[in-house]
Amino acid sequence: MKKKLWLFLLVFFFISCYAFRPEGETLQEAWYRYWSYIKQREFKKAFYYEHLCLSSERTPEEYAKGMATSLKVKKFELLEIGKEGSGPMGSTLIKMRLVTNWPPIIHLKNDRVVVKYDYWVKKNNRWYHLRRGLTGFW
Repeated sequence: MKKKLWLFLLVFFFISCYAFRPEGETLQEAWYRYWSYIKQREFKKAFYYEHLCLSSERTPEEYAKGMATSLKVKKFELLEIGKEGSGPMGSTLIKMRLVTNWPPIIHLKNDRVVVKYDYWVKKNNRWYHLRRGLTGFW
């Protein structure tokens, strides 16, 4: 019985990663939607653009709860898309500009402008945001 429940949950999460995304999104469209959701703090929607939605047991609710204390995005801009598959884990790099209040330092009142690389990986003809962590990418 437990195996059937586990299998059902696994299939549900796998299918849910696809169900809430438009068909045929380009990398630029997926990147824009993901960062729009992050900016609007709609983390449950952003979850379906994360690679971890395919590779973890986290639910959209758990993801949203963990993201609620994260940086607040004020603006974002795509600067350049790198060569497909040239990054870590076969990812594609997007160079972007981010306007945020992160890191939250008491004495700094102004926004910070950060130029960063964002990593995206294509799985089953859909683009997913690849997160950089202390132990690697996920």
